[in-house]
Amino acid sequence: MTMKRTSSTKNSTKKKQKLVTEDSIDYTKSLTSEDAETIESGFEELDNADHVEEIKTQAIKKKAPKTDKENKSSKKTKGKSNTVNNDKPTEKPNWKEFKKEKQELRVKRKTQKCPFYEAVVKAKKLWESVRRDDCPKEKKESLLDELFKSTKSHLETMVYSHDTARIVQWMLKLGTPEIRSQVINELIKHVPKMLLSKYACLCVKNMLKQGDAEQRKIIIDSLKGKVYSFTLHTNSAKIMDLIYTTYATPEQQNTMMHELYGASSILCESPNVLSFADVLKNSPNTKDIILAKTKDHIKKFVLKQKTSMQTSLVHNLIYEYILYTCGKDCDELFTSLKEFPIELFYTSKSGCYLAMYIIWSANSKEKKAILKQIKTTASTRDLATSEYGYLILLTLFDSVDDTVLVKKTIIPEILNNIDTIATNEYGRRVILSLVAWRDSSYFHPRDIELLKKGESIKDCKKDDDVRVKELLNAVSDRFLQHIQDNPNFWLSNGSIAMVLLGILKSGSGEKLKEAMTSVANYLIDPNNKVEDKDVKVPVYEHSGLHMVLRKIIGHDKNLVKNNETTFSEILSSIITADTLKSWIQCNRACFLLVAMIESDVELAVENIKSFFSTTMINLLKKQKFSGAKVLVTKLNSKAVKK
Repeated sequence: MTMKRTSSTKNSTKKKQKLVTEDSIDYTKSLTSEDAETIESGFEELDNADHVEEIKTQAIKKKAPKTDKENKSSKKTKGKSNTVNNDKPTEKPNWKEFKKEKQELRVKRKTQKCPFYEAVVKAKKLWESVRRDDCPKEKKESLLDELFKSTKSHLETMVYSHDTARIVQWMLKLGTPEIRSQVINELIKHVPKMLLSKYACLCVKNMLKQGDAEQRKIIIDSLKGKVYSFTLHTNSAKIMDLIYTTYATPEQQNTMMHELYGASSILCESPNVLSFADVLKNSPNTKDIILAKTKDHIKKFVLKQKTSMQTSLVHNLIYEYILYTCGKDCDELFTSLKEFPIELFYTSKSGCYLAMYIIWSANSKEKKAILKQIKTTASTRDLATSEYGYLILLTLFDSVDDTVLVKKTIIPEILNNIDTIATNEYGRRVILSLVAWRDSSYFHPRDIELLKKGESIKDCKKDDDVRVKELLNAVSDRFLQHIQDNPNFWLSNGSIAMVLLGILKSGSGEKLKEAMTSVANYLIDPNNKVEDKDVKVPVYEHSGLHMVLRKIIGHDKNLVKNNETTFSEILSSIITADTLKSWIQCNRACFLLVAMIESDVELAVENIKSFFSTTMINLLKKQKFSGAKVLVTKLNSKAVKK
């Protein structure tokens, strides 16, 4: 019996050691002498080891740490009042008084921070009344006068804060000429400092807009010697560009550019120098210094991608530098510029010219990156409808050998936005570039010469004729389908009709025939009219449309050579006697008939002759306008049916 107890004791001791090891905490160290005696007595009385574990666990729980739930419950208990239930509970604080005290403290601190805080509060109340649409004009003028008087001595400080700067801008926008002039005169000497502020620079923008010529001159003159640093600054860069493009005179523009060249001190006596090349020509002794400074300035501007690189000032500087150096020693510059989004450049004329040089100097991999970036940003439509951005697209059409990539990136955007692009003056040139490449009938010689500059620079292996044909095949059928579905759009005015002419002249096959048929049907419908000089007239009587229709008929000779169906055949085959009767009473309609007779398309001439009976000829002879007389002459030269 003793041996069994001894062995059980040993087993329990081993289990005890194992338990401590697993929990990594020796709770027995914290047991009292009474607990230890209880455990020992339990060992003697119980033979089962499981009972020992139960006793041990109960003892450990007495000293074990409390769980989270126990802690929370104890905290709740502590938080409760220990007083008897009859005691009164703690009184609730007076929140209204508390908030009032906080508000008074806040106002006190603002008053200490801003000495004219009360004037600002009053100005804000007046401003809220002035800016309301339902404020009467007389009351608005009196409030603005009171607003100016209360803030006159604090304007210099108010322009640097967001809320008070808005008040100054509204005074410049809505104030009388006298108030505007006084506000500008109060701030004009602080303009250089204001340009560096996020909010004050917007006040400078309003000062330029609302000020007179003399005040603008003072503002621009105050920036002399600081043009370079202000063009580099984030807040002032756009204002400097606005000054250069909108408000500066040619002399002031030259002065600003001279500072960017790093040649303002050298050229202070020659303000009429117009370009970078003239600067270097007039300063042969300092040529190397100016070139080095200009290059250094360009490097710093390139680092300011989001500010300086979006200004016409910097675009002009880089473009003139590249023109003078003919792209030599500009490899590093081109490498940096190719990483920029193309949208940075099409905001200005020189920026677009710069983008053209970037595309010309790019290799196939870099051109691919440019195309993908344009697709990602969905900027094709913006480029196509931009005053100078369309030149970037034309350059891509001329320079990218991978026409499959062009079809995937740029062409879909053009096809999906035909109406918007064809309606725009510059967008029409993009469409015409695809269907009538460098045709002098549609493009100004200046644009053609500009595009030809890239021929000696661009890295292309594919012939221009092959590239042009591949792009034409990608768009021709879609354009013709759009004409077939929407003849009213393409015959809405003379400008859009010129694009229609280019598309029809470049088309072929069944699609061309269907498109011309749709145009002819729209033309002979007497209900279809367009506005010409504020008067609704039939399509064929519109001056611009009439000219285009005659050119379409004139193209029939080329269609005959290519065995294509001609417009004269289609039009003459659908003209009825009633249509002809109304046409011969209109001057321009008679000239269309003359054009069809002169086209020498046999089927068209026969169709027209078949309608001219003696009655029709007599009616034609009664007309007094020149078109009828010319038509009679043409008919007399042919055998007419009696």
